Amino acid sequence: MKRLFLTTSAAALMLGAAACSGAETHTKTADNDSAVMTETAAYDAEYASGDATEDDFDVDTRVAMGDADQAEIERDDYVLASDEFLTSELIGEDVTDANGEEVGEVEDVLLASGNMQPMLVIRDGFAGDLHTVSFDQAEIWFDEEGEPEARMDLTEDMLDDLQEFEQEGLNDYRLASELTGTNVRLGFNDKDVRVTDMIMKTDGTAKYAVVSNGIVDAVTDER
Repeated sequence: MKRLFLTTSAAALMLGAAACSGAETHTKTADNDSAVMTETAAYDAEYASGDATEDDFDVDTRVAMGDADQAEIERDDYVLASDEFLTSELIGEDVTDANGEEVGEVEDVLLASGNMQPMLVIRDGFAGDLHTVSFDQAEIWFDEEGEPEARMDLTEDMLDDLQEFEQEGLNDYRLASELTGTNVRLGFNDKDVRVTDMIMKTDGTAKYAVVSNGIVDAVTDER
């Protein structure tokens, strides 16, 4: 099985291109078990451990070296680390407060941008208001089936007191749901791809953008 991942720096370039183009966004997430992709980035642990090889350079490194033809690297299935999750699996999940009571659900994930920290966008109750909660105020944990869930250090009353989240104007592609489904062109090989998901760490760090190999492949099993 092959997968395609972009490092966060490459994803940032994609974000800029998508925002400038004003591309229409349609949400379509990838199935983590059956999607077929090609990974273009080596896992960070390989660099930390010193086990990275010549073939494990990430996309940015290969492009900088002028080796764009080698930017795509076929690798084994990517296995999420114990502190990683797919945003598609978190969005829509119930949120519990500091008392263990369900107070709403995860509506979206606001990605870090400039001086802005990543945030969870939480809907207060059924069809309630949207509030942003920092990853310092919430914990991402995993249930018995390994699905991510959010638990706040806040009570429901404290959530109600937070400023409401509102987005004005066109998509700025800072929300995971806006980026998911966006069609972009890779700079290193002019290939059209569609973002199908985001891999994040439980502290809110965006690690990889998962993309499909072309628009047609995004609606088939060839991803």
